[in-house]
Amino acid sequence: MSSNEDPELPGRLAGLRRRGDGFRAPDAAYFEQLADRSLAAGKQPARSVGISRRWLGLAATLVVLVVAAFLLRPAPVAEEAPVTANATPASEALLADIDAADIEAYIADNLDNFDTEFYVAEASNTDF
Repeated sequence: MSSNEDPELPGRLAGLRRRGDGFRAPDAAYFEQLADRSLAAGKQPARSVGISRRWLGLAATLVVLVVAAFLLRPAPVAEEAPVTANATPASEALLADIDAADIEAYIADNLDNFDTEFYVAEASNTDF
């Protein structure tokens, strides 16, 4: 026997059962009135929401001012680095101080440490 058919329901559940399940059928004229209300709502003009010309003008002015401020801002001044005695010399200056025989000796001693594909590609690019 299921609990829905049990006559010995607790007090609160018995009260809910007496009131019904909460669903009621609408009145007979409800659907006729619904059709009339739907047709009347369809005949009303649509509500339009627009932006006033004043707000549109203010927005355009703001955009023009922002663009003008961006384009007319002063260019940043690059500060020159002070020349110091500890400045790192360029690689060309360092290589100019090294003798070619020393470079060849270093390469011959450390040839196993070099990437051979890179070394062959560089050798083919030099003019002898």
